[in-house]
Order: sequence, then C-alpha cells, then structure tokens
Amino acid sequence: MGLLSFMILIRILNIADFGRWVLFVTPAALVDMLRWGLTRDAIVRYLSSPNPEERKSYLGSSWILGIAILIVISILLWILILIIPKTLASSGYDIFCYWYPLYALVSMPWNYAWSILQADLEFGKIFWLRSINLVSFLIVIFLAYLFFKIDTTLVVIMYVITHTFTSIFCLFKKWTGGEHIKHFSMERARTLLTYGQFSMLTRIGSSLLKGADSFIISFSAFLGPTGVALYAIPLKYLDVIEIPLISFANTAFPKLSKASLENKVSEFKKLYYSYTGSIVYLFIVIAVISFFLNKIFIRILGGAQYLDSLDGISNILIVFIFYSLLLPLDRFTGVALDSLNKPQKNFYKIIWMACANITGDLVAVFGLHYFFPQWQVTTILLFVAVASIFFSCIGLIVGYRFLKQEIEISFLNIFKYGFNLYKAYAIRIRQIIRDRNIADGH
Repeated sequence: MGLLSFMILIRILNIADFGRWVLFVTPAALVDMLRWGLTRDAIVRYLSSPNPEERKSYLGSSWILGIAILIVISILLWILILIIPKTLASSGYDIFCYWYPLYALVSMPWNYAWSILQADLEFGKIFWLRSINLVSFLIVIFLAYLFFKIDTTLVVIMYVITHTFTSIFCLFKKWTGGEHIKHFSMERARTLLTYGQFSMLTRIGSSLLKGADSFIISFSAFLGPTGVALYAIPLKYLDVIEIPLISFANTAFPKLSKASLENKVSEFKKLYYSYTGSIVYLFIVIAVISFFLNKIFIRILGGAQYLDSLDGISNILIVFIFYSLLLPLDRFTGVALDSLNKPQKNFYKIIWMACANITGDLVAVFGLHYFFPQWQVTTILLFVAVASIFFSCIGLIVGYRFLKQEIEISFLNIFKYGFNLYKAYAIRIRQIIRDRNIADGH
C-alpha cells in the first residue's frame, strides 16, 4: 500500500514538489526514530514478561516521556520557523517544521498501540492497524489523483488526517495504554530512559543512514530537490525489500528478548541463526530477480517523467541491489545486541556506519561536483549510493565483533541454519504432495 501511494504521488506532483514531499517524510522519519527509539524498544523488552502492575507502570511512564519529548521537539521547530524562515523555505524544509508537531501529536496513540501489540506478539492486530493507516492514505490520494490538482501542502494535510483516523480507531479499541498515565513512576521512567537512550540513538543513526543521503543531496545547489526526487526511486526499492526484513526483525526481537531474560543461551542462538539465515537466502533470490527487472521497476514506480534518466537511475538501483544483500546480517546483529540488553553496542555500531556514510556522501555530492562539474546528476548520485556499500561492510564487521563479545556465535551457522530451514520446508512440501497423490490414487 505504501508503494502504491508512492507511485500515485510521484505522478500527482512534479519533480520539485515530490522532492519537497520527500523532505517532509524523511526528517519526519528521523524525528520519529528519536521519539519512539526512546520508548518503543524499551517497552517491547520490558513488557515481555512483567506482572500486570509493572505493565501499567511502564506504559504510564512511557506515555509521560512521549508527551514531554513531543513538547520539546515542537518548541525547537517553532523556534527555527521564527529565526530562519527564508532558509527553511528555500531548502524545502518549511513544510516539515510547520506540520510535524501536529502529525506527531495525532500519531501518538496508534504508535503506542503498535508497541504494546508487538510486545504481546499480536502481529495480526498490527497487520490490521498498518492496513488501516496505509489504505486510508492510499484511498485519499487516489481520489485526489482522479479529481484534483494538489500540491505538497495538501498531501501533508491528508497524511495528518489519515494518521488521526488510525489513532481514533486505536483509542476506540483501547489498544493504546493511555489510560495508565496515572500509574507513572519515576523509577520505571528511569529504567526506560536507561535502556532507551541508546536505543533512541541507534534508531536516529539508522534513520540517518537512510536519510543522510537525501539530506545532503537537498543542500547541494546542483542537485537540490530534483536530485532528491531522482534518488528517491531506487531508494524506494530498499523500502520494498525491507518489508520481510522488518517483519522478521519485529517478530524476532520479543522472542530473543524473552530468551535473554530467561538466560536460555541455546534457544537464543537458535532463534538468531534461524531468523538471520532464512532472510539471507530470501534476499539472495530477491536480488537476482531485481537485477534483471530493475528497469521495469523504475518504469512502474517513476512513470513517464523519469524515462529521460532511466539508465542513470538503473545504475543507482543496481548498487542498491548489491547493498540489500548485506541488510539481513546487519539488521539481525543489531536486534541480537538489543535483545541481550546491550543497546549501547548497537549504537556504537551505527555510529561507525553513519560517520562512514556521511563522509562518503559529502565527498560524492560536493567534492565530485567541484572536480567534475560536467558530470550529470545521476552520475553523482551513483557515487552516493556506492558509499552505502562501504558503510554496511563497516557495520557488519563492528557489529559481529560486538556480538561475539557477548555470546559465542558462528558466522557460518547463519547460512547452515538458513539452508536447513528451507530444506525442511522443501521436504515437508514434497511429503504433502506425495500424500495428496496417494489419496487421489495417483
């Protein structure tokens, strides 16, 4: 649904306006990482096994922390609007500063519902929750596509409205835990903050890894919003293939946390190997298919107005395809560290990656254009994408080293468990087919 919304928006808006939309959702994702990084992972971990009274205390304390964080962020954004309004308008970040506080407020209830449902392993309800949020936005922008000519501001307003609708639904279902605000506890708040400070920084770093490219591109006079829009198409490929990755990671985190809290080392290792190995092989298959169909993906996603840059965007997408092969190993190493109550080490891993990525982006965006002013926009964007591979390799090395300090693991077992898992599935499928053939008399 998110992909379809992206495809509609990229056709509704011209390239510059679409770039402004990206400059709303990208920093919004970054700030959301700050807000929810401080509380969500901590809630999921500590709600895995506490008694009902502790649960109420953790939820109430988390709500108070969330409200306080929102107030601080809103004040900072309003100060920026007062101090540098022209700079914000020229760079395309004015819409974000104006609208993010309202968006953050209306999205709070359903985000808390998501955290609680994840801790309770209620992934079916999370599916419906996400469906309501994404489908409502899809319907609204599709109707706008048919009947109106809209701009970026109207798209943001529709985005806020659909998040409001989702939160109302969660409040009606009593999924948010907001009624436990009265059970606020300073002790629980400190516990959440102690864990969440590194989890928050890790989420911010992860968002920077994805968003730094667009941020730095947007501040280039040569690339600007147009460069952001062109880069957003191959970047969307990562959003698409991260669907199974995020699903596996969200499922694995509470299970790994439970094994860690109960000190079940062998079960922890088995879960880590199985989840990581299965998704690694899945991503290899996806990468092979994507390599041969990359231009078709771009045509479907971008539409006619991006055909002039098709070859350049295709080269960028191929770099992302190779980069995607490293994502499962990196993601599940971080999940394992968080589950072992070592969020600080996951944060250090992200810092190494972010520094390498930002350095590479700055060199590509500003350095290469200075020395090679004749290069096209897509050529410079290609080198921005190449930097992603280097920072991922750094993250893999650092993260694996940190994880080995906490628990004895084998890198080869990831592939062994993944292979055995799919082998078991194949045997089971063949047995089902054989049994059916026997039942049918074949």
